[in-house]
Amino acid sequence: MRLKKILFGDLLRRYSAGERDFSKVSVETASGEKRTWDQGQFKGLDLSGIILRKSSIRWIKVFMDGVILRGADLTDVDLGESNFEGADLSNAILRGTRFFQSVFNGANLSRADLTGAALVESGFFGANLSGANLNNARISSMGFVCTDLTEATFKGARLASVWFEEAKLLRTDFLGAEFSPETFRGSGVRFRDCHFEETLMPDGSVRSGS
Repeated sequence: MRLKKILFGDLLRRYSAGERDFSKVSVETASGEKRTWDQGQFKGLDLSGIILRKSSIRWIKVFMDGVILRGADLTDVDLGESNFEGADLSNAILRGTRFFQSVFNGANLSRADLTGAALVESGFFGANLSGANLNNARISSMGFVCTDLTEATFKGARLASVWFEEAKLLRTDFLGAEFSPETFRGSGVRFRDCHFEETLMPDGSVRSGS
């Protein structure tokens, strides 16, 4: 599939003019532009409701810390090696999105739809995933540390080498999720110092307490 190229600056101008749908585009940077950017430069940039379905943002994703993407649609976008630390992706659509060595520490993904997403070796320290939909997601080699997963759902998700540490698991739904078995290589799912409350486990049992 060939993507139509658009400069990031042009995207921002068109968004400000009211355009929202930028599906199937490749967001590019002008020659030398990226070299002048610093981490946090786009903090507070509000792109709420933008549609980037099946698009490529490979040139800008490392600078997205603190960006506001409430209700954005990033279906089937590759977010590998991206930096969304402290970003607001509440109610965002992230279906089939790929996360690899991505940083979402302190990010707000409450009520985000991550159905069928692939999350590998990514950081969600102190993130808010309350009410998030992780059904049928593939999650491996990563941890949810100090993360709020209240009423998040993992139905049909497959988890391998995943740890939950000091996480809020209030009414979290793991029913039907597949936990890889613990082996000498430690490929299972581990919980440490988590807060359980009416947490539905894969086998249908209910877990409460710490």
